[in-house]
Amino acid sequence: MVKSTARTPQPLAPNFDQLVSVHQLRLLTAVVEHGGFSRAGLALGLSQPAISHQLKALATTVGMPLLEVIGRKVQLTQVGELVHEHARRILSEFEAAGTALDELRGLRRGTLRLAGDTTVGIYVLPDLLGAFRQQHPSVEMRLGVDDRQGLYGRLVANEVDFVVSGRRWENPPVPLIVRPFLANELVAIASPRHRLARRKRVTLAELAAEPFIVREPGSGTRETTEEALEAAGLSVRPVMELASNGAIKRAVAQDLGVSILSRFATGLEVQIGHLVELPVVGFPLHRLWHLVYARDKRLGPVDEAFLHFIEEGSWKGIIGKPVATD
Repeated sequence: MVKSTARTPQPLAPNFDQLVSVHQLRLLTAVVEHGGFSRAGLALGLSQPAISHQLKALATTVGMPLLEVIGRKVQLTQVGELVHEHARRILSEFEAAGTALDELRGLRRGTLRLAGDTTVGIYVLPDLLGAFRQQHPSVEMRLGVDDRQGLYGRLVANEVDFVVSGRRWENPPVPLIVRPFLANELVAIASPRHRLARRKRVTLAELAAEPFIVREPGSGTRETTEEALEAAGLSVRPVMELASNGAIKRAVAQDLGVSILSRFATGLEVQIGHLVELPVVGFPLHRLWHLVYARDKRLGPVDEAFLHFIEEGSWKGIIGKPVATD
């Protein structure tokens, strides 16, 4: 029996992807597209020997010839056709990645992930994003609304890039950057039929004596209200606890009690006469929303543009206008 002398191709090295360079794939594609080494060299500004050297190294890595000359014409071998097919895909993906990066740097793509506590998330941030969208119409925007603990969880899990919250977190395990964002005034509200509605002056003690509708525990609005009353040696008599500004406003409008909410949340109802703002001595109560993000976060072009937009401040003149009830 005659033994075969044909060599069996050896398996590719496990680090094949590390031995092949994008430059080599680009040269192979150029030789094929331009029909030879000389024309490819002219198109790329490289010498023929330089191209030949790189493609020999590529063939050595593959373990089989990639090119052959038939009738003075450079052609791909069967192995070369396979490598060339994948090289075109790889180069196409690199070109697409470069285009995407250019678009991101030019803010023609990208995503802004923002979340806020209940009041700012409903009454302020949609207007803010609308103003940002006018400057950067191609940026995708995502807005979440959550309580303070939920916001912190989203930030730590990197589910959002920025959060807006009224209260700072004490001793956070993740270092944070906290920036002043927007003043928030809390006002006392009542039904137009309420006995205090036509008064020109209401003391804090008179307000505290009324049946009170309050937000849920942990709400920044409720905490600020309780702190102001405690500072005056007062407390309220809650008759209802609701986790929604909209539900509180409807309950107050139905004469179920009085409440204290953000002026941003009550503007439309006061404007159309469903609620009245009571002239309580010492009011409005003043709070401050903060813009918060992780100190170690690598800010991308969209993030940087958003921070610049916030600092520039022209958006403050167009937010919070009454457009709908909730």
